Amino acid sequence: MFLRRSSVPGFRYVAVLLIGIALGFTLATWILQHIGHGGPIFNAKRCTQADTREDGITSTTVDSVSSRNLIFIGVMTAAKYLPTRAVAVNRTWAQTIPGQVAFFSSGASEVPAEWNLPVVSLQGVDDSYPPQKKSFMMLKYIHDNYIDKYEWFMRADDDVYIKGYKLEPFLRSINGSQKLFLGQAGLGKAEELGLLHLQHGDNFCMGGPGMVFSRETLRSIAPHISYCLKNLWSTHEDVEIGRCVRKFAGVDCTWSYEMQTLFYQNYSSGDLPFTGNLHRPEVWKAITLHPIKRTPHMYRLHAYLESQYMARKRLQILNYYREIQDMKELLHEDRTQSSGNFDHETQQLGLHPSLMKFRAGSFEDVTPWKFFSRYLYLHNMDSPRQGFTKPIQAAVTDVVLQIMQLINSNSKRVGRTIEFKEIMYGYSRVIPPYGVDYILDLLLTYKKHQGSSRALSVRRHTYLHQSFGRIELIEDELLTNDVETQVEESNSIVSQNAFTSLVSFQDNTFHKKSQETIYFIMPLAGRLDTFLRFMKNFEKTCLIPGDSVKLLVVLFRLPENDQSAEIEESLMKYKKQYPSYDLRLLHGVGDFKRGLALDLGASQFPKSALLFFVDVDMYLSPGFLSRCRLNTQLGSQVYFPSVFSQYNPDFVYGPQSHPSSQLVISKEAGFFRNYGYGIVCLYNGDLQRVGGMDSSIVGWGFEDVDLYQKFVSSNISIFRAPDPGLVHIYHSVECDSSLEPKQYQMCLGTKGNTYGSNMQLAKQLQELRSKLGGETKEIEEE
Repeated sequence: MFLRRSSVPGFRYVAVLLIGIALGFTLATWILQHIGHGGPIFNAKRCTQADTREDGITSTTVDSVSSRNLIFIGVMTAAKYLPTRAVAVNRTWAQTIPGQVAFFSSGASEVPAEWNLPVVSLQGVDDSYPPQKKSFMMLKYIHDNYIDKYEWFMRADDDVYIKGYKLEPFLRSINGSQKLFLGQAGLGKAEELGLLHLQHGDNFCMGGPGMVFSRETLRSIAPHISYCLKNLWSTHEDVEIGRCVRKFAGVDCTWSYEMQTLFYQNYSSGDLPFTGNLHRPEVWKAITLHPIKRTPHMYRLHAYLESQYMARKRLQILNYYREIQDMKELLHEDRTQSSGNFDHETQQLGLHPSLMKFRAGSFEDVTPWKFFSRYLYLHNMDSPRQGFTKPIQAAVTDVVLQIMQLINSNSKRVGRTIEFKEIMYGYSRVIPPYGVDYILDLLLTYKKHQGSSRALSVRRHTYLHQSFGRIELIEDELLTNDVETQVEESNSIVSQNAFTSLVSFQDNTFHKKSQETIYFIMPLAGRLDTFLRFMKNFEKTCLIPGDSVKLLVVLFRLPENDQSAEIEESLMKYKKQYPSYDLRLLHGVGDFKRGLALDLGASQFPKSALLFFVDVDMYLSPGFLSRCRLNTQLGSQVYFPSVFSQYNPDFVYGPQSHPSSQLVISKEAGFFRNYGYGIVCLYNGDLQRVGGMDSSIVGWGFEDVDLYQKFVSSNISIFRAPDPGLVHIYHSVECDSSLEPKQYQMCLGTKGNTYGSNMQLAKQLQELRSKLGGETKEIEEE
């Protein structure tokens, strides 16, 4: 009993051991085979270095062993395109290819060593067009030197972009041991049908988007290239390559609708392809993109695709954080015991997408939604309806493209596709530090392909959350201002004397500009107290520091309670106190007209004078004077600053709780008046060039809009920006009903906008509603 009972476990132990050794040997053999043949167990890595081969071609090596010998790409080019297109290709997409890229040009091509360009000069071949001989001899060269070193081979143009990270998984999904000829199948242009001598059912792979040959296909046609060159039936080299492949390899270019998307040909004329918006489905889906005729567009496309590549990597990192957080929850790890930045990042970044990541604890913490349809509507703007800006359009387009990719990810299996038509409406909001939320109402087209085909219009709501990734800090080297260092670095371009002269010229120009006299022109009618406040600020900002300014007040008398004498007396006191300054007063005749006052004031100064149209309600800061001078150029640019306009302080702070300093710039205290154009810095000559002010407009308003429109229609640029150095002090607005309808509506709009912010008004309405609701409840209880 003892021996039997002990022998059974021993037999089992030996059996398990033998089975384990056999399985281990089988698994190791399978892994080694996949390493040698680039199996799917290994992911492609980015190219890292270059080696010079014995035949003189520089081969690009990659980190992953599986990707090293996947594909050889021969790029057809010409001597004149080597320094432009070829260099651009070598610096962009060639660095992403899982294999080797070489450029094939005529026998007379010479390449400087500093280009670092792997070029094969085909002897006996010139750069004439059509390049049939160059194309066939390139394939012959590739076969003779690389047929046993790569699994796939590709013929490409120098104006095509190839995505290496998409090319590799595409080729790995195909059995490369068969005879295959891949690309976008073509039959020729409509006017060429019947003239290319193609048999019924024959086709060819279009050369522009690229031709891909399996090893067996290239091996089959290489011995017959001389025959194919001697028996050309057309002037199109891609047609003739297709004919040669069909005759000696017995295969056609792949008849597949999907190839039109993967090997994408843009049929726009001239240099237009891929010059506009790159945020398009065809750019995302394609493996190759053709044509890119100009080198800057190649770099631009590469930068865009690299940014998309980085976005995918960031999403991958987020998914890792989510998996880590999920595992921590499964392991019941106590979050209160975790410490360190890593655990904090894991908890925050590991949250799965949700619109409920953040919950407001009070009314002040509520994050408002932006609504958009044909326009964008914002709660915190004085004009809630805004036009779509390019960044917002790009963000929404990006979101929609991702939605459609998710929806159609399994479209082949279910036999239907859904196409995007338009956004009916949507909401968005930013929740720091979690991400961006979207609610979209989409109009889509449902297309069924299996069975009876049909197309239906459908509407779907989507709820989306774009999570923020890790915070990245990038340090930028500070530029030195040391003149000697700049001179040393620029010796190859300009001499030291020339550089010094340039710096001296710029310094002199800046010095003259900063000392230029500003001619203040102020229209005025009554308002003595406000004028005294302005003059006190004018004295502090301009007169005491000794700035180069002049002031002209164009004063109109009022029919009742006129204060002209007091205003003139006050101005004369400042003139006596500061005799070196030109402080003048000019009397206007008749009813007050702001346009007439400004036009009359401008006529008192030369055309070279830098004018500043100012209102008596304005508070000036010293920084504005510099911006007034620097942002104007005679004959070229005028400056229309957006002034900060105060809200009613009684409404903002309460009647008895005004702050000691009311000159606070914040969203609660006021707003930058983007719709106002009355404050402007311009040269008198430019004012006269556009026709001057409209002196027929009575009262305040609309004369500034008229002047702005004149400059818009001229060839003079308008510089417009919020200027914190100009604060419009709040005063009550009284709108005269006898004004012109447009002026009266503008006045009412100004009066409403200066009362308080939309958020403050909404909060007061909510408090009033709560108060009234409480009173109503008490009445009901009684």
